[in-house]
Amino acid sequence: MPHHPDPSTAASATPRLDDLAIDAVLHMGAALDVMDLHARHNITAINCVCRDLLRIYYVKADQAQSLEPQDAELLGLLHDTAVNLGYAIEVVDHLNGDEADDPILYAVSYLLKAAKRFADEGVAAGLACGACI
Repeated sequence: MPHHPDPSTAASATPRLDDLAIDAVLHMGAALDVMDLHARHNITAINCVCRDLLRIYYVKADQAQSLEPQDAELLGLLHDTAVNLGYAIEVVDHLNGDEADDPILYAVSYLLKAAKRFADEGVAAGLACGACI
């Protein structure tokens, strides 16, 4: 007997924009915490600047928690977060070039890339369902 999914459960399986935004923010926060710890133990100007950049991007992305899923601002905020995460990933990966090869910076990059996937998924979902926002 074939199984036909219940349309009401299929709709609930689709991630909501606010959930994706919060997932992105949580991963950004984890990356910021790791980078902050790294900058405190390996005090260099570039590590501190990278940490401060992540903090600025995190504060902006964290505004998503105050928005409702239907807020039109949420899609714009997710887009900005995805763009900022792209910049942050590029900076961290450059910082962790051939000379550095630092496992802590790899962890920061991994968390930022995970955050970007959530933000990108939110932007794609929001654009695909323009009436949903």
